[in-house]
Amino acid sequence: MATLKQIAERAGVSISTVSRVLNFDETLSVSDETRRRIMETTEELGYNKYKRKKRTMEAPEPEIWMPTPTPIAEPPAPVQVRASQQTIGIVMTYDKSEELNDPYYLTVRLAIEEAARERGVQLIEVGKKGEHSHPAATASGYIVVGPIGSGQLHELQRSASPIVYVDDVPWDRKSDIVTVDLHDAVEQALSHIRALGHERIAYVGGRDVLDGASTADRRETAYEQWMREAGIFDSSLVRVGTFSAEDGYRLTKELIVSSGRGCTAVLAANDSMAIGAIRAIQEQGLRVPEDISVVGFNDIAVAQFMTPALTTVRLHSDCIGDTALELMMERLEKQRSIGKKVMIPTELIVRESCGPASRLR
Repeated sequence: MATLKQIAERAGVSISTVSRVLNFDETLSVSDETRRRIMETTEELGYNKYKRKKRTMEAPEPEIWMPTPTPIAEPPAPVQVRASQQTIGIVMTYDKSEELNDPYYLTVRLAIEEAARERGVQLIEVGKKGEHSHPAATASGYIVVGPIGSGQLHELQRSASPIVYVDDVPWDRKSDIVTVDLHDAVEQALSHIRALGHERIAYVGGRDVLDGASTADRRETAYEQWMREAGIFDSSLVRVGTFSAEDGYRLTKELIVSSGRGCTAVLAANDSMAIGAIRAIQEQGLRVPEDISVVGFNDIAVAQFMTPALTTVRLHSDCIGDTALELMMERLEKQRSIGKKVMIPTELIVRESCGPASRLR
């Protein structure tokens, strides 16, 4: 396991800078490139505990759905390439700055890049809205990371190249998709919190804007459904903004200051927001978990090294990225034409930021 000192030496910065970046300290004045270098170094050194060599032994087996073939028009013939010619485009549907707000996408990208290096596959980046784009003919296939709008989705689907989606998108049963069961993940988290005696469980999350419209996140939907079925849903405990530590801080502060009866636990849509939530709680003179418990999502590198260490849902982003490339290479090497949907299980990681309600105010 890497230390802050090792990360600092590899990234060429001070230990203090590493610590403040990993804790999303907004008062730190460093460039986005420096922040990205620190986060990438952190992941590459295995600071997030589950290293690639252990993943094949420890990560749960994914579930795979393959649709029954139906009479449809024949798809374009797959591109015939030799291994040395294989070039895969990574379509990043988000701005690079979003990797700093939510390192989940960063860890998926790094996993894809590592898997490509092992296979001797060349990757090219295709940025949001065509930024750093490459002609379709230069790529044997595309891996789409992140939510995608209908315009860009249709443009990709018109190409003759196979596509693997990494996110929750409408599945056409021809392309491949790697996703996670976020409903099950939310149920794991809320069941754990509820078992500790909590009823006033708040939610802080974000929403993606696609085609000019804001769409509810699957975690938000699953939270409301579970809380209603448990008979403890309270809309005043729901706060939605962007998936950033800054909004995690702002929304949680709003909850503490303005929500009448208050809350005893906070479920955050990602670890970045959870870190912001903990800072807001502590700035209000409250303690985690003695006064308010906090649970996050993703299990990013810094989660286990926080004070208190963060209880979170691990999404196995390394396995997600690796599976995406495996599906792509299977398409190219075995000429598979039918689509696959691979569901990667999640795992609740219990640490110190969540405690029994009996200890709370």
